[in-house]
This record gives sequence, structure tokens and C-alpha cells, in this order.
Amino acid sequence: MLYFGKSAHADIGVNDLAGFCRMNNIQFYAEDDKKELYTWQQMNQPDVIFISGYAHKIAVEELSGVPKGIFNIHFGSLPQYRGPSPVFWQLKNGEAQLGLAIHQLTGKLDSGAVVWEQNINNEVYHTYNYTNQAFSQLQVQGVSKILIKLNSKQTLTYKIQAETEARYYKKPQLADVMVNWDTMDAKEILGLIKACTAWNNGAGALINGHELKILDAEAALTGANNIPGTINIANNKFNVACINNQALSINFFYINNTCIPARHAGFYGLKTGQTFISKI
Repeated sequence: MLYFGKSAHADIGVNDLAGFCRMNNIQFYAEDDKKELYTWQQMNQPDVIFISGYAHKIAVEELSGVPKGIFNIHFGSLPQYRGPSPVFWQLKNGEAQLGLAIHQLTGKLDSGAVVWEQNINNEVYHTYNYTNQAFSQLQVQGVSKILIKLNSKQTLTYKIQAETEARYYKKPQLADVMVNWDTMDAKEILGLIKACTAWNNGAGALINGHELKILDAEAALTGANNIPGTINIANNKFNVACINNQALSINFFYINNTCIPARHAGFYGLKTGQTFISKI
């Protein structure tokens, strides 16, 4: 059975999902109000519940009578990345490994014992959207392995989270998605760009009183002695100086709701010698 929570930011439309469920003989229910979850559970009496991407806090005590357990699928390493946006923060922080965990649902957010976890390498092409797609596939493996154990009456391994290692990350705010040229080195900016692509259309940058967004970039082959944020356009390359004598070669911008190659940024008034600013 699939219970589909109401959300203004759902990745798939309710009609599309309902049609998929009909084709595959899956019982489907779409909520209008978050209170319906508890009535749905009492009426259907599922043996086990898996929660993925549900937008509301759940009163665990009201989901009584689920004999094999209630588990939350969290797209982040636990306990290091608790909170609603773990993919963003893992990418922004440049973690070498990106984690996914399935844990017991408890009254405290993301704090229940972990029953399955998996890491993937943080590759250069792992943007926010790509990572979420990869984790969407990976969670199926985790759920399948847990169900196999439960159905064969094997004991699940419960890994208690170390509270001393726990850290909670909030939803990204404006300052979190903006490049600070005065404090961020090239590697940190590249991590931010990945974390903001494509849900935010890239990492924000300010120049000439306007905001534009960087969609794709790479480390420049040579460093720059200029003030961090200073632009140098030459040989079809759009380079920007960073701290520590580093530089970025920007490939694509998002400007005026349009994705443009950085080599054409001159048509939007960007030129050598101009400097991005860091203060919002």
C-alpha cells in the first residue's frame, strides 16, 4: 500500500502516481490533511511502515499497532546529518562519502536506531538532483533487505546513534546558497554549486547590484593573484579569482531565467576586472 502525503513541493504529481499504482495493483491513498495518516493506519493495519520524504512531523504514539515496526528513510548519514535537507549539506560540506540511513521512527527527529545504511562516493557529477535520484534507487535496496529479514523472521541489527556525534542542519536559507568569495576557497564553492544544482538553479553570486547563479564550474588550471571574486575573461574562459591563490573556471550561468554558457556572459554586461561581492 502507498500513502501519499500532501506536499507543495512533491517531485511527482498525484495523478501520475495514482496511475502507476493502478497499473501495478498497489493500493493508493492520497491525503488532503496530515491527520488522515493516523486514520489510514488504523483502518489498514499494515505490518510495517516505511516513510520517505514525508513533509510533516509524525506523532509516533498515534501510530499504534504496527507489529514489525515503523522506519524512516533518511537521505543522509546519521547521526552526523540530521534535519530536513541532508543531501544539500553533505554536498556543500564536501563529504567524500554521501550517506543514506533507514532508522526507527521515534518522537525525536532522525534519532532512532539505524537498521540499514549505505554510502556512495561523492563524485564530481553528483549534483543535488543527481544524488536524490541515486538515493531514490538505493532506498529500494534497503527496504527490500529489511523486508526479507522481517519475512524470514531474522533479527534486525539496531545501531544506536551516538548523540555526542549528532548534528542537526536546518533547511538552507539565502545566506547558505550564496558564494562568499572572501571566505570560500575553490573546492568549497564547487561543493556549493553541486549542492544548489538544480533545485536552486545553481549557487548565488552578486555583482553590479544583481544576483546571478552559477550552474557549473571547475577548478582553473592556474591560480590568480587578484582580489577574490575578480573576473578574468580570455580565450573563451570565464575565470574568477578565489582565496588561497586559486581560481574557478565557470562554464554555465543561470541569468534572467535562462541557462547561458559563461563565455557569452559579456552580453549581460560582465567583463574582465569586475568583482563579485560577498555581502548580501
